Order: sequence, then structure tokens, then C-alpha cells
Amino acid sequence: MGVKKMIVAGVWVAAAAVWAGIAVFYYAADPDKKEWTMAVVAGAIAVEVAFWTTAAMLGLTLIESRKAVFRFLAKPFRRNA
Repeated sequence: MGVKKMIVAGVWVAAAAVWAGIAVFYYAADPDKKEWTMAVVAGAIAVEVAFWTTAAMLGLTLIESRKAVFRFLAKPFRRNA
């Protein structure tokens, strides 16, 4: 498993853990409206971070693959050094 895949997997596991914690908080603490809102906002931010991290890793992969393709296509036109 590559580093990028591990980063994405770790971020999504963390987001899932946040939501699992929110579920435990809901059933164990019986939160009022303010506490519940703060917990759900924290969970939404965790998922948002996971989405943006996934998008960043996909973008890096795209840039790396484009570099490899352009390097392959330009190879015949470069001098042997």
C-alpha cells in the first residue's frame, strides 16, 4: 500500500472514529441542543477534511502520472546525456 493510500485511509478512519464517538456521546451523555450541534459540526468538519485530503491525493497522483507521460513522449526528442 502506497503512502498516499495510507494517508487517505487514515483520514477516513479518523472521520469514521469521530462519528462513532458522536454516536457514543449521543447515547451515553444525552446532550442538549448546543452540545449536540457542536458534536455534529465537529463530525462534519472531520468528513470535510477527509474529502479535501482525498482530492489532494488524487490531484498529486494526476500530476505525477502526467509527468511520466510527458517524460515518455519527450524521450525521443532529447539528447542522450
